[in-house]
Amino acid sequence: MIAVPDKFSHLKKIFVDTTHVVTELDHPRVYYTIKPEVGYVICGYSNICFVLAEGADLDTERLFVFNEKENKKLKENVYE
Repeated sequence: MIAVPDKFSHLKKIFVDTTHVVTELDHPRVYYTIKPEVGYVICGYSNICFVLAEGADLDTERLFVFNEKENKKLKENVYE
């Protein structure tokens, strides 16, 4: 389990299964790489903390793309 410092406990946390993160939330698209020895990265625009999930694939080049507006639309359509 990744230990995110207490000073970031108030931030929204998204668990990801890859070290490559792309995010865009009313801000420019930004790309982050999570260093496995750190285990998390915080978006400088949205202050969302992306945390490596247990068993994350550290060797893949696959991107985790986070767009909260799109994710909400998908969830709303699933339950309709």
